[in-house]
Amino acid sequence: MSLSSQWLDWTSRLITARPWVTLAVLAIITVGLGAGIGQRAPLAESITFLPRESDVAKAMDDIEELFEHSEGFTAVTLVLRGNVFTPSGLAQIDRLLTSIVNEPGVAELLAHSPHVAAPTLPMAHLLDVNSFDSVTQAQIDAALQRIRAAPELGPHRAELAAMTGTDADGGPIAVAVVWLHDTGDEDVEQAQWKIHELAEADRGSLRVRSVSPAVIEKAYIKATGPDMMPLVGVAILVVAAVLLVFMRSLLDLLLILGGLVLVPIWTLGAEGWLGPAALGVIGPPNALGAMVPIILIGLAVDYSIQAISHYREQRGAGQPVAEAIRDGLRGVIIPVTLAAGTTVACLLTSLLSPIAPVGDFGVVAGLGVGFSPIVMLTFIPAARAIIDRRREARGSLPPARPVAGALPGVERGAEKLAALIVRWPAPFLILVAAVTIGMGFAARDISTDFSIRDFLPRDGVLSRDLATLDTAVGGSTEVVSVLVKAEATETHTILNVLDFTIAFDDERRRPRGAASSIYASPGHLVADWTTDSGEPGDKYDPEMEALFSQATAGLQVDQNLIQQVVDNIRELDTHAISDVMVNDPDGVDTLLLQFQAYSGDPQRTRWMQEDIKGIWFGKDNAIIATSPEIITLAITDEIRASQTETTLASIAAALCILTFFFWLTLRQPALGLIAIGPVAVVLIWVLGTMALLGIPYTIATSAVTALSIGISVDYAIHIIHRYQEEYLRRRDPEQAAARTLATTGSALLGSGLTTALGVAVLMLSPLLAFQQFGIMVALTIAYSLVVSVLMIPPAMTIWGAYRNMRLRSMVKRLWEELDEIIEDPQQPR
Repeated sequence: MSLSSQWLDWTSRLITARPWVTLAVLAIITVGLGAGIGQRAPLAESITFLPRESDVAKAMDDIEELFEHSEGFTAVTLVLRGNVFTPSGLAQIDRLLTSIVNEPGVAELLAHSPHVAAPTLPMAHLLDVNSFDSVTQAQIDAALQRIRAAPELGPHRAELAAMTGTDADGGPIAVAVVWLHDTGDEDVEQAQWKIHELAEADRGSLRVRSVSPAVIEKAYIKATGPDMMPLVGVAILVVAAVLLVFMRSLLDLLLILGGLVLVPIWTLGAEGWLGPAALGVIGPPNALGAMVPIILIGLAVDYSIQAISHYREQRGAGQPVAEAIRDGLRGVIIPVTLAAGTTVACLLTSLLSPIAPVGDFGVVAGLGVGFSPIVMLTFIPAARAIIDRRREARGSLPPARPVAGALPGVERGAEKLAALIVRWPAPFLILVAAVTIGMGFAARDISTDFSIRDFLPRDGVLSRDLATLDTAVGGSTEVVSVLVKAEATETHTILNVLDFTIAFDDERRRPRGAASSIYASPGHLVADWTTDSGEPGDKYDPEMEALFSQATAGLQVDQNLIQQVVDNIRELDTHAISDVMVNDPDGVDTLLLQFQAYSGDPQRTRWMQEDIKGIWFGKDNAIIATSPEIITLAITDEIRASQTETTLASIAAALCILTFFFWLTLRQPALGLIAIGPVAVVLIWVLGTMALLGIPYTIATSAVTALSIGISVDYAIHIIHRYQEEYLRRRDPEQAAARTLATTGSALLGSGLTTALGVAVLMLSPLLAFQQFGIMVALTIAYSLVVSVLMIPPAMTIWGAYRNMRLRSMVKRLWEELDEIIEDPQQPR
């Protein structure tokens, strides 16, 4: 007996001979792993999707480390629906902003003047009023008419145009922005929520909402956390309904549902033990992990159907319960374990991704897939052994209903289809090849994208507010920090910073997407000390002006004098200089420049990045810009860069596992190539479908790649393994193929339907990312089943014919040797 046969025999006998021990062990494991659920960290913020080795991530780390006293800024955007250019509209905005800037907890964090941008500011200047309580509509109309006609009022006209617009439904929209110091703690988050509450409570002719990082982050965490629980319940109900049709047994349904409860408990508990609150092997839960329970519900059902199907077949052949369970397990353990192991290996290739949450998703999902066959192939057989042996002893055991006959006509139809495929494979294979070529061409146009909005409810109020901002005023605003690595006192650096600042002051040269001039930079600080603006609070120092003029009088900047200017400012205003410049005597200095930009349009942000490089006349690697929108682009670029690598790694892992397994067990490594063929075809079909449906390759849909490989391998392995059993019984390649589909067709169809419908529940999610994932997984299952049925039977028939040919050749050779021995009786025997 081979080692694998001994292991199968020992495992199957252990489960059936000691079922109570098996259930007790499962209970102990469940308690131990379940305790880890309490160790699960809170859901990670969206920023964790940023690759830690990217230039943007490094720049953010430098800003946090070098400019620790620079608090930065964050914007709270007020969305004002209605006509603001009325006395009541302007008065309402004025009252709301007054209450906001005077609110305790907000007032202390307001940015330096101007800390508010709103349509009321230019209108107050035009009307020359401090309050809008006594302003008439005629005065407002006259002011608007004057601003359109007077060239000298161009800045006010541009300011109003940037803050007003029209929504998609044609309604007037305006925005106001409150700028806060980003202290990086809970204070700034609480301030954003206080502004949100004031906006929600405000009543008047305008409807007011607020959009801020805190509001977006809360909606993201809620949508990918608590809001997913109802979907899990729906998935279980859908799976239960399909199972009832195929199993036609309430007991089997309850046993499968019991296993479906154990698998997520084990998985979530393992995630907690491996997380930052325990072993620290993986990071905190993230948005991708929210899909894992639903994925596991779909995949685990597949393994349970295979186990029950084999058990019923053995019962139908007349075996008693204990033997039927043992033989059923012997027939299903290898294909299920191999399929699950291959899927786990494909999921673990996500560790190659530089995006930490993607790797963590692979680990957690891989653990869940690995736990699924362990639970389903021990819990269900052990419980069945206890219940059915008692029934058998009492004589009340009902006859077994084969799963293959669950749907009338499926068994007969599958057998006829197999006969057609085996006898005339060319038309089917040509069809598969044609579709594959077409999908391959379509896949070239697949787009890559990432947006935090994909993880926000599509029909939620926040998503509508963000869409309104995009339509009406070009998006909400954010702070862009530009990090410059260069010697601050060198002539080129000073001139570059000066030209950079001038370009932002000129609306014609300002980078696309930039919403303001640069408001924080070493140049502005030096100008504040060396230029007499006459404004209150001016830091002008005549001696500093003279020293700076002397330093910049020649064609080349006097570095010693510039350094003296910097040192003098540092002595007089240490906090301000440390906010925008770090002078490194032993290395390269670091400068920080900040401005406001519009968000919501990735292409516009990419253009802004290009324009920033274009107006910087120094080395390209000396300057890097960061912002929430730029982080999104960095994630998108990383997804695109790692797409091919992770896909090829998944296919290579599956091929290696399958080839090694078939070589080890059957000395037939070619079966690994037969199993991997449909995988490549399904993968092309999946990517082509994504391109045709306009579904981008994102953080969420990238997981479909690994799952499509795992699911395709699953079906391929089941068909190949069953074909081997039928071939050994009949030695007829064509009949073996026909019986393979006849016996496994209904089981594969049942497992495919339950998995597809279970995961397709994600299409009910309000999150676009989850909807797209659910669509693609459902299509992947359909593709995998179709491709496996069309490709593997002809390939296995050829394999069987080859085996028969070798067998006949061997028999012929043996007969010839035997004839020689008979003809020559003197030959030694």
